[in-house]
Amino acid sequence: MKVTRVAHIAVASAKMDKMKTLFGDLLGAPLVREARFVSGTEMAMYHLGNIEIEVLHNPSPTSLPGRFLQEKGEGYFHICLEVEDLQSALIELLAKGVKPLADSPNNGSTGTPVVFLDPTTTSGLLLELKQDQSKKSEK
Repeated sequence: MKVTRVAHIAVASAKMDKMKTLFGDLLGAPLVREARFVSGTEMAMYHLGNIEIEVLHNPSPTSLPGRFLQEKGEGYFHICLEVEDLQSALIELLAKGVKPLADSPNNGSTGTPVVFLDPTTTSGLLLELKQDQSKKSEK
C-alpha cells in the first residue's frame, strides 16, 4: 500500500459555529468547502498550511461523529490518508487483519472513493483511506 499524503485531519464538534469561528475567524484559515451528508452530518473543510482540517458535526448517536462525541467528547476524530490505489490497499489490509467499517467504499465530499477502517483493528484509531485523485481510477 502506498500512502501519497495525509489528506486531512478531522475533528468532531458539538457546536459547528464555534469551530467555524476558531478556524475561519481566529486562525484565518480559508474555508475550502461545506457539505451536509445524507446522514445529516455537517462538514466544513479548512485549508491550513499544507493540510486540510475537516470539522464534522452530527449529534445523532447513530452517526459516526455522534457516537464519537458521546464516547469521547469533542476533538480529534480521524486521519484521512490518501492512497495510490484504494482497492489494492483494502486487499492488503484485509490480508493483515484490518477490516473496513463498510462493505464497499463510498464517495467522499469531493466524489472521491473513501473507506473508514474499523478502529478495533487499527489500535483504536479511526482511519479513513481516500483514493488519490491524481490516479485515473480504482483498478
